[in-house]
Amino acid sequence: MSYMMSKVSYLTDEDDHNGPHLMFYMPLADSAAWGAGAPGFPVGSGPYWFISEKTNQELNGLPPIRVFTVEVGKWSDGTAAPVHQE
Repeated sequence: MSYMMSKVSYLTDEDDHNGPHLMFYMPLADSAAWGAGAPGFPVGSGPYWFISEKTNQELNGLPPIRVFTVEVGKWSDGTAAPVHQE
């Protein structure tokens, strides 16, 4: 489990990427079991290693892992986080 709650965290170049959240690392699992991606639900999911032909060869042989992210309402300093609308 990781706590990603700093206002200066960096996740991706895409869209509004910066928001406080918790991350749970699990063996590959059905993301629907956690409600990931359901409308209005604060849980997201994706593969951890992003294995593809372009992936660094050092990652070959690592166990498949899925990451579940759960949005939280406050930053680490206690201030309110932005509310994401779908």
